[in-house]
Amino acid sequence: MTDALDRLTRRAAEEDAQDPLADRRALFHIPEGMIYLDGNSLGLMPRAVAQRVKAAATGDWAEGLIRSWTDAGWFHLPMRVGDRIAPLVGAGTGEIAVGDSTSVNLFKCLAAALQLRPGRTEIVAEGGNFPTDSYIAQGLTALVPGASLRYVAPGDDPGAACGPQTAVLLLSHVDYRSAAIRDMTAITAAAQAAGALALWDLSHTTGAIACDLHAAGADMAVGCTYKYL
Repeated sequence: MTDALDRLTRRAAEEDAQDPLADRRALFHIPEGMIYLDGNSLGLMPRAVAQRVKAAATGDWAEGLIRSWTDAGWFHLPMRVGDRIAPLVGAGTGEIAVGDSTSVNLFKCLAAALQLRPGRTEIVAEGGNFPTDSYIAQGLTALVPGASLRYVAPGDDPGAACGPQTAVLLLSHVDYRSAAIRDMTAITAAAQAAGALALWDLSHTTGAIACDLHAAGADMAVGCTYKYL
């Protein structure tokens, strides 16, 4: 057992030494003695954040007050930050906005999808998807008369599950438990062929793996900044 662990330790050290992003590690605060593997829940804090938050609170807010909407660029911040995220997900300039929580944005996108597909009342999602996504879909269908939520069993083809009543297919691009990556292009095409919209949750994608929303033909996407960015 000791020999096996020693080999794994050496292999890990070799991989770290060859990692082209190894220098990025120094940008984050890592508690001493901790091996942190829960970035899928909450990412490590960038070292620069504490000072920037302090400057925003004691300078832009405390002293600048409402002038900071323009002087500090607050007004355009959602789109400016969104444009920096856009290349990570294959979106164009002006197509990504940072604001609200993932849950609120999911609610808005699902509601919009139901409106964009009049006569269709069904949301299709995967059973076992990230819990919050399911809660939001359940909450929306409880508020919209006639709307329904249908789950696809894990392992089944979600695109093929879309039917004539399906308004939108809601899926996570990366499974938060297994790290399995879905074929966004194929699933999106299948949903659209059935007349439905494809809404992707990129919370466990953005900053971790490559993603190209335009190439995949995705209709909508939501995500967050506090995991892998």
